[in-house]
Amino acid sequence: MMTDALFATQEILVVTTLLIVAVTCLWLRGMFGRNENNKMTIPGNNGQWPIVGDTMCLLNPHTMASYQVSSRRRWSSPVWRTSVLFKKCVFVSGNAHMKRLAGEEISKRNTKACFPPHHRGLFGKHSILVTSGEEHDKVRKVVSPLLQPHLYKKEIDVAAAEFVKDCLNQCAKHSESLEHEFVSLVPKFKQFSLRVTLRIVLGDERWHEWNADTTGNKLVRLLEDFSIWSKGLLSAPTASIPFTPAHRAMIARGRIKGVLLKIIQEEKEALQLQKSQATSISEDTADTDVSLVRMLLQKGEKENSFITDDVIIDNILTILFAGTDTTASILTSSFYELAKNPSLRQRLQSCVNNQVSDGQGHDHGTDEVLLAFISEVQRMYPSAPFTMREVVKQGIDMGHGLGTIPPGHFVTYSIAGTLLDDETSYSNPQEFNLDRFLIKGDSKAKPPIWAFGGGNRICPGRFLANAESVALLRLALSKERGFSWELQEDRNVEFLYTPGFFPSNGLRVKLFRNDVA
Repeated sequence: MMTDALFATQEILVVTTLLIVAVTCLWLRGMFGRNENNKMTIPGNNGQWPIVGDTMCLLNPHTMASYQVSSRRRWSSPVWRTSVLFKKCVFVSGNAHMKRLAGEEISKRNTKACFPPHHRGLFGKHSILVTSGEEHDKVRKVVSPLLQPHLYKKEIDVAAAEFVKDCLNQCAKHSESLEHEFVSLVPKFKQFSLRVTLRIVLGDERWHEWNADTTGNKLVRLLEDFSIWSKGLLSAPTASIPFTPAHRAMIARGRIKGVLLKIIQEEKEALQLQKSQATSISEDTADTDVSLVRMLLQKGEKENSFITDDVIIDNILTILFAGTDTTASILTSSFYELAKNPSLRQRLQSCVNNQVSDGQGHDHGTDEVLLAFISEVQRMYPSAPFTMREVVKQGIDMGHGLGTIPPGHFVTYSIAGTLLDDETSYSNPQEFNLDRFLIKGDSKAKPPIWAFGGGNRICPGRFLANAESVALLRLALSKERGFSWELQEDRNVEFLYTPGFFPSNGLRVKLFRNDVA
């Protein structure tokens, strides 16, 4: 206990010292640097706390989203300027302005990734999240086609069935035996999404082998190390200080890297064997014995091999983290909204069980309705409330008489500010209404979906996350194989960004089997 307290105190002192030094240096830089704000006609903070600005509001787990909505209203503008993380920053919200920013990014490549050094160390310098420029374009070109849901339909369906049958249905039976027993769904959603991603990464054959291993416990140790590593992403940047969460995370990363290097070597040997036998596996195959690692190696051969072992490892870690957190966040918010809204749940149940309409007699397929529901969930409960870039090269021309955001500034996609407050794109944005995404005909008539970011860094796994959520919801709402759930009434459900959007109580519910409800 005393040792833990000592290390915690040590970590706080180091972080405080670093912050003081950084603030002092950047204050001097701001005092003697050029004032480039006069090139823009964007309202916002120019004088108060020019270094700190709105950092605390933006990074506060309680106010990440509400800050953006209140700032839009405070400045009576969808675009405003302030300072964040010791740099001048422009927030861009509203569909028209976000499209302008995304178009500038895609056409001019005038931004780069914005992540603190300890995140770059944990993800790895070749991660699609933290790399920029030509390398980012190359990695995205390789990774994106390999994250399409049709490649992994079997893995998703099997994992969803196992989740419902072996986990939630067991909890339902257990809950019914004790009247006041509740379970937390958030850890179960995280486990589900992580296991889906691991099945994809390892390949079906290796997954079953590791899952059946009761002596070596490879899978258990890998899951434990992943948990330690992911906690480091939320810790203070103290990787050089022994026994701190960040330091333990880097050690866990080293162990994960060792496991992945062995898998990479096994897959290289398997590919060599295939070549010697004059056989090959298409990168678009639905064969579930093919791991994502092998498909990355195959892609690397075709792309003349900038796909090194480190590139594969860095992006596997990124896919594991992003896929787990995003999907679990979508499912958590979906189950919360359905628990609050019995009529909406009844509508979706009718749609799933009838398989002929949207639950109201309209001509929409089941998956189309579930996707519309998930789109509205992501609008109302965005799992990533903002995404930030650093402006480089010639700057970003925002049009609309706003001027150019100069190099050296941060520019932030105000995702929450747009999804929760843009009445032009979303009528009555405070109201949950899945029908806004069920417009037939021209897809341009549907509202934009910014929940996965925008520009040339939009999340490449967005379709996979949606497919996993649809598969689980379809089973959960099934009359024969699904279950129902009720919120714990005596507790307020407060959602926080950690970094996904999750309730502080883990979404405690009571579960019931549908076939006995």
